[in-house]
Amino acid sequence: MGTTWILCANRSRARLFEVQPHTDTPSEVADFANPAGRTHERDLRSDAAGRFYGKGERNQGHAASGGEGFAEHESEKFAESLRDYLVHAHAAQRFGQLWIAAAPAFLGILRHKLTKELTHAVELEVPKDFTEQQPRDIFTHVIAERAAHARKNEGAA
Repeated sequence: MGTTWILCANRSRARLFEVQPHTDTPSEVADFANPAGRTHERDLRSDAAGRFYGKGERNQGHAASGGEGFAEHESEKFAESLRDYLVHAHAAQRFGQLWIAAAPAFLGILRHKLTKELTHAVELEVPKDFTEQQPRDIFTHVIAERAAHARKNEGAA
């Protein structure tokens, strides 16, 4: 088992920790901020959604859906920047295993953005947001999740 990195993320912040073999004290490698991730959709939009008028007895206006919202777009851009950082670090062999603990919605975005090589490096995914926790507490929570995951897999076998 080589060096393990733990990525704790949500749509507005990500923290990256490194755990060396035979230690249980993670050290923070990087802290990423995405201020647009904290912004409400109404604050990001500069104009109202488009309108169209249908046929019928009365010409009533209907709001047209905008498809992907600005908040989702900003979250995807943040996930892509995290992916790029991880790709370069993995290519430089700075870590062997990657554990991801992320808010459930953001975890889905991350999964979609990861490259094949990074996907193979992911050893554990935890759908929880630990970005505000202390490094030691994050490690304790993630290790507990890993043990529960291992027990679940043993029972299924």
